[in-house]
Amino acid sequence: MGEWIQTVNVISPIQQVVGSVFVHVSDLRRSAAWYSMVMGLPVLQERLNGGNVYWLALRGGTGLILDDNKSNTPTDMPHVKFMYKTEDIEAARRFLEERGISSISEIDRPHPGLSFFRFEDPDRNSVMVTQSDYESEVVEREAGTESPIMNQIGSVFLNVTDMKRAVRFHSEALGLAYSLEEIGPEDSIYSLRMRSGSDILLDNNRYRHGDTYETLFMLVTNDIEGARAYLASQGVPVFTDIERHGDRLAFFTVKDPDDNVIMVCSE
Repeated sequence: MGEWIQTVNVISPIQQVVGSVFVHVSDLRRSAAWYSMVMGLPVLQERLNGGNVYWLALRGGTGLILDDNKSNTPTDMPHVKFMYKTEDIEAARRFLEERGISSISEIDRPHPGLSFFRFEDPDRNSVMVTQSDYESEVVEREAGTESPIMNQIGSVFLNVTDMKRAVRFHSEALGLAYSLEEIGPEDSIYSLRMRSGSDILLDNNRYRHGDTYETLFMLVTNDIEGARAYLASQGVPVFTDIERHGDRLAFFTVKDPDDNVIMVCSE
């Protein structure tokens, strides 16, 4: 067994909690309707009032933000994948700087009670760190919905090319213990265990296979066959068909209206 390394002697001010994942879309109303249909949720018309985001607090603690990017300031950084929470935005940014991370944006304070910055990993994955006084209630499923897909994000994927480098980088940003000796040459998935909400899955399958797409996150279901049939009845074609591993794990993927790949996975 390899030695596990405690990366820091202090707790990272970046919480081990994914607050929300981002999906970057071209038509906010269309995407709000699509994701609501998938999870059997009502469309919240009051959030389609001309703004650039549509947000959903979901079960499990990790929400969904659809972003049309119309009000985003031009930047060299790629689109944000997801956000971590912090209770001290200044300390969180300083913590990353002290660890030699150079691709960090300045802190943005768009209005009182909200501040955030972004940083970039060696694979140019852009992650946001947010301090916010705002909390939204979980959007519950509509009574009588036919969707067997739950309003819960199981895990978030982060595409990487060098697994050991990615494990070191992201573990040190969060103050997580890790062991590079435990990562074998065939290991293609590494789970960053969060304190609550969705875990982060570092994934180099797309790099290994030379794929041109990436999977953003997984939604959970108790009925994988029913989930596939439901989406087919709604005109959503399967992108990759059901794959099974043992008696419990099964999943398939679909594409949203902007060709973002989403996984549906058995709970």
